[in-house]
Amino acid sequence: MGVTISYRGSLEDLDRLEDFEDRALDLALELGGQAQVWRSAGDDDPRRMVRGVLLNLYPGQETVSLLISPEGWLINLTEIEESERGQLAGPPWCFVKTQFGPLEGHVALVEMLAALKREYLPNLEVHDEGEYWETRDLATLSAKMGQVQSAIDGLAEGLDRHGLSREAAEDPEILLARIERIARLVHRTLSRPAEHPPADGEDDDK
Repeated sequence: MGVTISYRGSLEDLDRLEDFEDRALDLALELGGQAQVWRSAGDDDPRRMVRGVLLNLYPGQETVSLLISPEGWLINLTEIEESERGQLAGPPWCFVKTQFGPLEGHVALVEMLAALKREYLPNLEVHDEGEYWETRDLATLSAKMGQVQSAIDGLAEGLDRHGLSREAAEDPEILLARIERIARLVHRTLSRPAEHPPADGEDDDK
């Protein structure tokens, strides 16, 4: 039993990879999370580089992989070597368990994936065991996460750590207002104008 978000897809334009990374880093900083920039390449073929970012958005929530294979596919940490060797047959499913983190962590991840789908990953597929991706129904998500006792402890710890008292955490209006603010923050951060426009081949030749 748990609550997991699964996703797979590919970057539509590899020339926008740097901008994709910058947006993900901006979001992690806005949410008070952590991010790690990744660069690695296979020993046999240095041209096959895996790059991207790893995000730790909320305490208790698993690391979010936004690593990109040489083909432009999203991949997991466990598939880096296979990707460097060209051994993946297609874009794999990536997984993030959210049940041990706070409710707003699940919401932030869903909203981030939705924004990245619009801007960079048009073929992104998402499966959300909390059903928030499909419905944006906070009550259903809360009920599913509440079925796991550890999720209840993780939610209380996460809310306390982010500035809400235990009384406020129990007030649904306060919690809803906070989650709505997080959703707006995610969309505002990821909808900023591109800082790295696509490369212009003619200018490069000059």
